[in-house]
This record gives sequence, structure tokens and C-alpha cells, in this order.
Amino acid sequence: MGFWPSVAEVVSWELKLLRAHRKLALACAGLILVPALYAWIYLYAMWDPASHTRELPAGLVTLDEGVRYRDRELNLGRQVLGQIEQHGQFAYRRYGDPAQARHDVRTGRLAFVLEIPADFSRSALPGEQPGAAKLTIYTSEGNNFASAEFARRFAPEVARRVNTMLAEARWDLVLSRASGSQRTLEDLKAALSELHRGADELHTGLMRAREGSVQLTGNSASALDAAGRLRAGAAQLAEGTQQLGGGVRQVGSSLRALEARRPPESELAALRLGLQAQVEGQRELLRGLESLLDGTRQLEGGLGQFRVTADEVPLFGGRLVEGLAPITQGAQLLGSGLDRALAGQARLLQGAVRLQEGVGALADGSQRAGQAVSALTGRLPEDARVDSLGEGARELVRGHDTLLAGLQQFGGGTQSLQTGLVRLGDGAGRLETGLELVRRALPQEVDRPEGSAQGLAQSVEPVVEVVAPVPNQGSALTPNFVPLALWVGAVMVAFIVHLRRIPQPLAHHPRLALAVGKLALPLSVVLMQALVMLVMLAWLLRVPLPQMGLFSLLLATTSVAFLALVWALVRLLGDIGKVVAVLLLIVQVSAAGALLPIQLSDEAFQAVHPYLPLTWVVQAFRASLFGAFDGGFWPAYAIVAGIAAVGLAIGAGLGRWRTVPEHDWRPPLDMD
Repeated sequence: MGFWPSVAEVVSWELKLLRAHRKLALACAGLILVPALYAWIYLYAMWDPASHTRELPAGLVTLDEGVRYRDRELNLGRQVLGQIEQHGQFAYRRYGDPAQARHDVRTGRLAFVLEIPADFSRSALPGEQPGAAKLTIYTSEGNNFASAEFARRFAPEVARRVNTMLAEARWDLVLSRASGSQRTLEDLKAALSELHRGADELHTGLMRAREGSVQLTGNSASALDAAGRLRAGAAQLAEGTQQLGGGVRQVGSSLRALEARRPPESELAALRLGLQAQVEGQRELLRGLESLLDGTRQLEGGLGQFRVTADEVPLFGGRLVEGLAPITQGAQLLGSGLDRALAGQARLLQGAVRLQEGVGALADGSQRAGQAVSALTGRLPEDARVDSLGEGARELVRGHDTLLAGLQQFGGGTQSLQTGLVRLGDGAGRLETGLELVRRALPQEVDRPEGSAQGLAQSVEPVVEVVAPVPNQGSALTPNFVPLALWVGAVMVAFIVHLRRIPQPLAHHPRLALAVGKLALPLSVVLMQALVMLVMLAWLLRVPLPQMGLFSLLLATTSVAFLALVWALVRLLGDIGKVVAVLLLIVQVSAAGALLPIQLSDEAFQAVHPYLPLTWVVQAFRASLFGAFDGGFWPAYAIVAGIAAVGLAIGAGLGRWRTVPEHDWRPPLDMD
């Protein structure tokens, strides 16, 4: 039988186990996913822990009592906690009781607690010695070592912030004091100039004041003489007010008597009514007289007609006419008398009307006069007030006596003022000379440091230039953990495939054909593992893959190389080789420099570092993902490919095949 038919027969016997044992087939399918799942769980959990530190609980306690430092009230504890909370690096919780905060750390409720003591401001601000102020970070490594590491890194960061804040505050104080001193010096110079001018003006004003005091002394004598005359006038005023009071009392008595004698309103009203009745009677009398006059005239006309008629009467006509003559004469006299009576009555009526009008005006005037007398009486001051007016005039006289005494004292004071002004003028001259000396002695300016408070406190800032940048921690762990997951996958494949046993019917086939046939299924599984890993990294975790082709080639080659190493160990050592493969994985985790620089490891690990497969696999992964090691991908890849070739060759050329009867051909694991 030829080579490839032999290989095909070996593969068919392996597939026969998969067909006969469905659980074995499912295990093979599951192994394809194990490395990718293993890597995904780890990388996803560690993808970007720095972005989740805001959820890590941390306590903050300040007992700082503050301090008064150079005219400023400062409390650094509150400022430090304010800046820390503003930065928001962790999930901070404020505590007032440090014992409760420490209890929460011990019980795992807090990762750590930052304590600021009561004397923090008092110890930190003076800066008398390094480390005088203490900040306490209280944490528990046993609860979580990673949280304790965060606390350790947090402590120097807080110290740096506090020291920077203090340095800025101190420099700000220095600069502000320097600026203030310069401004104060300028203000002092300006004030001295103003004071010098003021002293000069004071000296001039004092000279004028001396002249004014001389005039004031002369004027005080005139004021004293005028005050004497004013006192005499006040005495005359007192006498006049006394006479005025007597006259006011007499006027009041007369007005009250006049008001008492004024006729009442009822009598004035009765007088008005009587005069009105009289006028009406006069008018009736006038109308009666007019009627009587008309009757008299009618009588005269009738008598004339009767005389004519009587004259025509025979016998007695003449005698009737004679008898009517006296009657006619009497009627004429009556008519004349009535005319005169009517004229007199008209004049009498006119006089009555005028009398009525005069009495009405008299009554109204009497009423108004009574009201005026009442108002005048009400407005007259009371006797007590008139007496107080006299007392006030006498008090005015006494006040002028006091004014005379004061003016006499004022005259003596003006003489003392004149003497004091002379001395004050001499002192003002000496003050002007002294101020000029002080102005000349002041420096021109204050030496002030250049720069700002922040610049002086942080004059140096490091600049980090990064080559081969990494997006995040998950991407950084990919070159470390993906090879470990592939190694685990290769080791697990060795547990479901017989790498040393063959059934009895295959014993006569060539060794190379047996090796190729045996590796067909494991190689297929690890290559599928590499493919699933690529899909998971590229589309699930979205790891940036700038060189997809090289990375895919490296994944496949790494899977083959790890399987080749396990193949060679099992072929040489049997099942113990699987144990050795696991131990080799453990050694490589520490000695390959995957997680920490190899220089930080023990010397023994540094010695074996260049000879471990994982060393070069990690280097090749980093070169393909990040361009690390100056893009040196191919040298590392060549070593990985060489390891694969050597492992395959050792497994194929060395070791013995163990032949088992056909009826004992079953899976390496118990699948029933």
C-alpha cells in the first residue's frame, strides 16, 4: 500500500472513533471553541479595568481643623478632598467617623480609605521638614490584593497633588506679597508725596490761622460789646412782653363780655318777622286807601249827576241842589285828604321796606360780629401761655448773661489758640523736613520673582513619547493570553486523541504515514481553534489588527507549534508528556516575560527565557499587533515556525507506537 493510502487508512480509524462515539465528536467540536472562549473570558474581564475604577468604592475622612496662616484661614483637608472628588478616579464616599471607615475596609465594603488627620494643615503649610504632614491610606491586601495595589499607587498621586497645591499656594503667597509690597511701596511713595504737600499746606494754613486768631481776638471784644447791648434789648423785650400780657388779658375780658351781651338769634328772628308783618300791613293799607280814593271819586261823579238830576226836579230841585253842595264839598275834601293819605302811606311803606332791609342787615351783621368775636376769643392765648411768654423773655435775659460769660471765656481761649498755633506751625515745618528725608530713603522698587505661581511650583513636566502604542489593557494582554489559550487548547487535544496508540490493522504501515495520519485530526482541531480565535478577536472583542494576514498566519503557526511540542512530549514520554506540557505552560507564564518584564523575574527564569517557545510567540504577536520590537516580526516568527517543524519531526521520528487489538480500540477518555 502506498504512502497516502496508508495515511488515509490511519485517518479513517480516527474518524471511526468519532462516528462510534458521538460524545467524542462533541468533545472535539467543543475543543475548537475552548481556547477562544478561554481567551475571551479573560480578556473581556480585563479589557479596560482603568475605566471601571470609578466603581471601586473608596472612603474619604478629614479631621483637619484648619489653620490661620499669614492672615489667611486655610483648611487643606477640605481642599484636598474637594480636588480628589472632582478628579473622580474612584467611587468616593465621605465619612465623618474614621473608625467606621476602617471597619468598612476590613469587611470589604471599601477598597481603601484616605484619612486626613486633625493637624494636617498646621503641619503641612509651614514646610519646616519633609513629610511633616501625614496622609494615611488604610487598605486590606487580604481582601483584594489588586485593590491594595490601587491604594498604593493612589497614595503617591495624592501626595503629589497636595505638594503641588501647597507649592502653588506658597508661590502665590510669595508673588502676591511681592506684588503687594511693590504696590505698597508705590502707594507709600505717593502717600508720602501727598503727606509732604499736605504738611506744606498745613504750614501755610497755620500761618493764616495765626492771622485769623489775631482777628478773632479783636472780633471777640466786639462780640462781647454786642452781647452787652443785646442783653439790654432782651431786658426791654421782657418788660414789653409783660405789658403785652396785661393788654391781652383785658382784650380777652372785653370780647367775652361783648359776646355775652349780644342779642340771641331768636330775638333777631322775631324782629325780622315783625318788620315783615308791618310791611305787609302797610301794603294792605295802601291798597285800601287806593280803593277808598277810587270810591270817593266815584262819589263825586255820582253827586254831580245827582245835582243835575235834582236841579230838574220841580219844587224841591233847588233845595236839593243846595243841600248837595256841602256834601259835594265834603267829597272833594275827602278826595284831597285821601290823595295826601295815599302819598303818605306810600312813603310810609317805602320807609318800612327800608327799615326791614336795615334790620335784616343789622341782624346778619350782629350774627357775623358774634361769630368773629367767638373766633377772636378762641384764638386769644390762654393766660398760662401769656405768662410763659413773659417767663421766656426773662429766660432770654438770663441766656444773654450766660452768653456774656462765655464770650469772656472765648476771648481768653483765642489768646491760648494763638500761642498754640505758633507752636503747631513750628512742628509742621519739622514734619515737612522729616517726610522729605523718609521719601528719599525709600527704595525705588521691590525685587519680585518672575513667572506665575503654577509655573514656579511645576517648572518641570515630563513628556512621554510612546512608540508602538496600545489602545487599552485588553489589547495589551492579547499577545500574552492568546498564546496561553492556544497552548491549553493543544494540551486538551492530546487528551481526546491517541498520539501513541494504533489499532492492530495499522501496525504494518510506515512510521511517517502513521505520524501524518495521526496528526490529521489534531491539526484540524487546532487550526479551527486558531480560526475561531481570530473571529473572536476581530469581531467580538474588536481588537485592532493592522496586519490581518500576518496575524492570521501567526495564529495558525502558533497552534501548530504548540501541538507539535505536545506531540513530541507525548511521543517521547507517553502520558507523562501531557503532564510535562502543563508544567511547561506554568513555567512559561513566569519565564516568558509575557506579563512582567523578564528583568523583574528571578535569575533562573531569566536564564531559561530565551529558550522558551512562548517568549518568541509573544514577541511575534506584539510585533504583528503593535509594531513592537521595531517591527521585528519575521525573526520571531521564524523561531516559532522552527519550533513547529522540530516538534513535528521529533514526534514523527522518535518514540514507539503502541499497538492495541482492534476490539480494544476506543477513545482515550471514558465517553460511556
